[in-house]
Amino acid sequence: MKQETVSALLAECMKQIFAYALSRVEHKEDAEDLAGDIIEAVLRGAESIRDDHAFYGYLWATASNLYKKYLRGKSRRITEEPDENLTDGRDMESDIVEEIAKNQQIGALRRELSLLSKEYRECTLAYYFNGLSCSEVAKKLGLSLEMVKYYLFKTRKLLKEGIGMERTFGEKSYNPSAFQFISLYNGRYNDAYRTLFNRKLPGNILLSAYYTPMTIREMAIEMGVATVYLEDEVAMLERYDLLTALPGGKYQTKLVIFTEAYTNELYRTVQPMCEEKIKAILDGVRAKLPEIRGLGFTGADFSDDRLLWVFLWELMMNGHGAYSKTAPKDESKRLYDDTYGVNYGLDYEGIGKYTSICIAGRNSNTCDPIVISFADIGILPKKNRFDWKKAHSQMADHVAGKGTPDFSVFTDPQLDALHEIIAPEIEAMGRLYADLIAKATEQMKVHAPAGVVDQVETIIRQLALFSYAGLIAVAAVESGALSLPAEDETYMPLLYGIHNG
Repeated sequence: MKQETVSALLAECMKQIFAYALSRVEHKEDAEDLAGDIIEAVLRGAESIRDDHAFYGYLWATASNLYKKYLRGKSRRITEEPDENLTDGRDMESDIVEEIAKNQQIGALRRELSLLSKEYRECTLAYYFNGLSCSEVAKKLGLSLEMVKYYLFKTRKLLKEGIGMERTFGEKSYNPSAFQFISLYNGRYNDAYRTLFNRKLPGNILLSAYYTPMTIREMAIEMGVATVYLEDEVAMLERYDLLTALPGGKYQTKLVIFTEAYTNELYRTVQPMCEEKIKAILDGVRAKLPEIRGLGFTGADFSDDRLLWVFLWELMMNGHGAYSKTAPKDESKRLYDDTYGVNYGLDYEGIGKYTSICIAGRNSNTCDPIVISFADIGILPKKNRFDWKKAHSQMADHVAGKGTPDFSVFTDPQLDALHEIIAPEIEAMGRLYADLIAKATEQMKVHAPAGVVDQVETIIRQLALFSYAGLIAVAAVESGALSLPAEDETYMPLLYGIHNG
């Protein structure tokens, strides 16, 4: 017989083998050793067993012989010291080969046990390893006797099939993806929800089951993780409506995930349009700079490009607001308790220069009347990116009359006047957002699985200001409408303050 077939038959007889050994020796540890010797000997003699019928006779004959050998060895060990020179080199080599083969079989058995789902695993452990009868297993697990027998029958079949298989874990077993979970919400903060993806496992479960529904067993093989460790994670994702159960024990992700392939394709296809439109918008603002400087805000004497960086961010925020006034109204989804919003995932760490690192519309981190608005994006040199501590310190000093910050500061009336001057450009930026969102939605509906397509348009509308700030800034630079700060310029370009005093 093939060794794989013998291994599967041994898996069925584990309980009986251990019971046989336990009934003949005094200590459980000795019984485990004797049972292990029986299994090893049967595996070694697999090729001499003719068929399934001969297997059981061979098994119990082997067990009897090993028990007699055990008794002889026990009496001999009492009076003799072991002779370390009894095994010659050839026997030692043979023993090593046999030990490796045995370990491979045991390893395969353990691997298959680790892939069993909860019900199968619990029945198998209770019956084969804990020595309970079928009726005792049924009582312990709250199952019917028939169901216990079914699980044990199915387990034997699964183990038979699995032990002889060459299983290859998926790429995520050694190279987990960099999944990011983004939640745009209004309501109560839920620490468990917000920190769920601080671990690698939940995000990679969602990525594994995104395009193709998977059972927990299939996830286990993909990620190289035993099912017992996946079950709680799957249950939590299902409870938060991020994973949905399908017929046949399969699960599929219920979240839109922006992959690197989709994002790169989108940016490549929409950048020419963005360059054309943002250049026309910024050229229009540049022509109005003399009038804008006349408003008398702090920083009005900055260079044209330095001011245009500030106004680019103001155009983004107000242009997105102009678009939102005419866009369809989205209903937020209930996330948990009384908290509503939208969620999405990112299957990449960043898209280089297109990355939107952080943005804030009007953020007050100290006390009124200090308000700061900024965008931090990938195309800017690190020395020119937003520095929270520096910005708030300079703003506080400015309010106290102790110095001038290295960024523009407006009063609310000055900002209102700026909006009036650049109103046509704000409206044009709103149309740019409309075109960008339409194109992004169209492409995502091709990339996304059918089960989440209905979420796509709402999510793209709500993430547009944050996600496309980096893209628009790249388009502004590569169109020639803006230049990056020079080597000796350390100002934060996409930043301004508001002073009401």
